[in-house]
Amino acid sequence: MIKKLLLVLATLSLLIPVVACGTQDAETETIEIGCVLELTGPLGHMGEMMLDGARMAVEDVNAAGGVLGKDLELLVEDGATDGATGFDRVKKLVEINEVQAIVGPMITPTSELAMPYAKVHKIPLMTMSATGVPLSEIDGVPVDGTEWYFRTCLRDDAQSMVLADVVMDSNYTRLATIVLDNTYGIGLETGIVDALEAASYQFEHVASIHYDMTKMDYRTELGVIRDSDPDVVLAVTYGDDGIIVFKQALEMGLDEIAWLGCDGNYGSALFAEPSSAEFMEKAIVAGTRTVGLGTLYAQFVDDYTEKYGVAPETYCDTIYDAVWAIAKAIEAAGVYEGEAIKDALVELEFDGVTGPIAFNELGDRTAGAFEIWEVVTDNTTATGYNNAPIEVVTWSM
Repeated sequence: MIKKLLLVLATLSLLIPVVACGTQDAETETIEIGCVLELTGPLGHMGEMMLDGARMAVEDVNAAGGVLGKDLELLVEDGATDGATGFDRVKKLVEINEVQAIVGPMITPTSELAMPYAKVHKIPLMTMSATGVPLSEIDGVPVDGTEWYFRTCLRDDAQSMVLADVVMDSNYTRLATIVLDNTYGIGLETGIVDALEAASYQFEHVASIHYDMTKMDYRTELGVIRDSDPDVVLAVTYGDDGIIVFKQALEMGLDEIAWLGCDGNYGSALFAEPSSAEFMEKAIVAGTRTVGLGTLYAQFVDDYTEKYGVAPETYCDTIYDAVWAIAKAIEAAGVYEGEAIKDALVELEFDGVTGPIAFNELGDRTAGAFEIWEVVTDNTTATGYNNAPIEVVTWSM
């Protein structure tokens, strides 16, 4: 415990506390920040694990002296894997709880609704997992409110470049895509196609399926994939819907085709159904996710695993860094007030567990790393399967 505390103090220490002031009562005992996560719905399992990462960050911030001389407190709301619901939770945190900064939203659909609102109310948002490019820019033009929106995750266009490299390195030439019918799914699909075309790679996009995640039966869509005769398929899914996609793909014999995964279908939730796990182990040749590097990341993995009894999964690390980023910005601002926190975030630089944290003029992270992963059998886990790294690729703007 002493070793851990010394590490936190040495590597993630905040600035010297100053007197707090802001919209929350100066006599309150804590500094409250909001957090919007998907704790139910298709991303519920991922959200619960991410919440553990956020809570661990709060504990470490407070062990290192807190913020503005007070303990940090996280006010958590469930977005239910639904954009409108998540937006309501953002408004509740701002209008009822009067928070001046929010960790999240977790998903792109909620973020699209929340950004203009955050601009009006002058509340910075720090997402750890909403990767959609249109949250920053559309056709090179900054979107409304992006100056109030920051990310500790990397964007979909960066992830798409890594996936495109897998396609080219493996000499696949007939690409099919089956993706969520939302900004996230279509964004990754568009990104991989654009990356391949930008590289002048000779390929055919033989099928493009945008599916409704609430339908939960995708045999028709998978039939289109089968009939297009691809040699590689990109699947962009969440958890519950991904299980059905992969289970039915196995039933239809599509495991003999190479598949690509992504951050949305990384993790143990996809192994709850044995057929889904079996398909992923057989068919997915590579998936991608944001990941950390170095001693800080190794320490984070050890601490999380010791504390919660399981290894951290996707975005448990980026939410840990998101909490620290908000805490450091409040401390640097010297006041708990949204606009001052936003201004401090613009100038913020620190070493997080996922590597150097700094933001460009769009609020996007300027550097990071992607893990290329696969699914393997693992008798030490409850499901008999696990994710395993193939390679880590660094990325910078």
